[in-house]
Amino acid sequence: MNATESEKRIFNFLQLQNCCLRCCFRFVGWRTLDCYEDPIKYAKDAGYIKAEDTSFNDEIPCITCLGILQNKTQEQVIGKIQVEVDKQNYDSGTFICALTIPVCISVRERFLHIQCATQLNLSEDALLDFKVKLQSVKDVWKWIMTPKLELAIKKQVDSMTPSPFLIEIILTYKFNEKECETLLLCKGTNNTGNKRKRKYNENRFSRKSIETLMTKIIDKEFFQYFKAVSFDTSDSINVENIICSHSSIFIGGRYNKLSRELSQTPWFINGEKKMQTSVQDILCNPIAEVTKAQSIKFLSSGREDVDVRNIYSGRPFAVELVNPRMTKITEELLSNLVNKINQSSKQVQITSNLKVLSKYDLKRLKEGENIKTKFYRALCVCRNASKNVLSLEKLNDLKRVKIIQKTPVRVLHRRPLSPRERLIYEMRARWVEPQELKKLDINTEDASMFFVLDIKTQAGTYVKEFVHGDFGRTKPSLCDILNVEIDIVALDVTGINLNWP
Repeated sequence: MNATESEKRIFNFLQLQNCCLRCCFRFVGWRTLDCYEDPIKYAKDAGYIKAEDTSFNDEIPCITCLGILQNKTQEQVIGKIQVEVDKQNYDSGTFICALTIPVCISVRERFLHIQCATQLNLSEDALLDFKVKLQSVKDVWKWIMTPKLELAIKKQVDSMTPSPFLIEIILTYKFNEKECETLLLCKGTNNTGNKRKRKYNENRFSRKSIETLMTKIIDKEFFQYFKAVSFDTSDSINVENIICSHSSIFIGGRYNKLSRELSQTPWFINGEKKMQTSVQDILCNPIAEVTKAQSIKFLSSGREDVDVRNIYSGRPFAVELVNPRMTKITEELLSNLVNKINQSSKQVQITSNLKVLSKYDLKRLKEGENIKTKFYRALCVCRNASKNVLSLEKLNDLKRVKIIQKTPVRVLHRRPLSPRERLIYEMRARWVEPQELKKLDINTEDASMFFVLDIKTQAGTYVKEFVHGDFGRTKPSLCDILNVEIDIVALDVTGINLNWP
């Protein structure tokens, strides 16, 4: 494709302003990859420059892109990316890039548009067309750099899915703020308040704020203020940071807690850890170690108290692996993790297969906190009655008992004081046999005071408080229903009705 005379004039003018050839092609609106891969050859073939012209110095930073699109900077960036990717050792086979560039590039682009239109006597329509044609630095950078990066780090770019492995390239320029400050002087910005010291002063030079300011200024006023500015070309862009990260992976399953002396999460008081381990530690640490995750977050469908066991089918849980290096999670790996965790502890056991979770799965776990039903088994003791004088049959006949519970005394220090309405769907009660108490290591001469209560409740019910009444804060309580003083000796979670994982 041959260049038009108008394009040649613009192209040659930009060259005289120390624009690199790639930026010259950007300004005249070329989207052909070939012109950016080999700009000298393409410029000659298209007639922008003479075939015998050899006066190109790629060592001088471009006045517009500050070297971002020049070979020297690109080689430097590729080298730093390669070092960082090798160092972090992610196993992902794909990647995407995010490029951060100085906002002063937008200021320089606008200045060159207006300067070119002024020098070449372009009409307003021609200037508008000129602006519309401009290809962004980021787009051109990705067109050029993607195949080079794929070769260097031996991974394929995937911007459609997109890839969960992100490489962030942060480029800075030391005169960025100085050039942007000129915008604050323009009358059209109505931004005099920015001259005063503000709490969030650094936000003045964010991309959003600068681009907003530029929309408030007409071209004539913009050019008037910036024509006296000397746009430095002695310093090129600085590669400030290369950041590699992988989006979180979620793994879920079910667990049983078989100890009455184990907290669900690490328990700290005044900065001191009160228990040697926790359910979270036992489940999450081996998973984080194998996947080389930067950190973990433990999620579960509710929680049990330290002295409450979780038995039978198990409690649904999920582990968020934050920025994992090992991301190819196979069924074999998950099976090995189950075996490793179950063999490492008698206090916590995984009762299901582990599974890599989707966002839909996590939504079900969260929603299940409010809609699920739960099953408990409580060992209760009557303080002033026994099976000789007390009948439990009335409990077996009760269905959908509505109760009101104020925040229990035991959790008032961490939860707001507010009443909640909950449903007890059904109950089954029976007196305990003496041999059952022996198995529980409960020494008593009179087993007739103890009974077992199996109860199905709405999620969020405080079962302990339903049994003993919590000083009248739960109404009605089991004490109210049976009209005797009752306390709870032991509590087990026996089922959580949630389709999981």
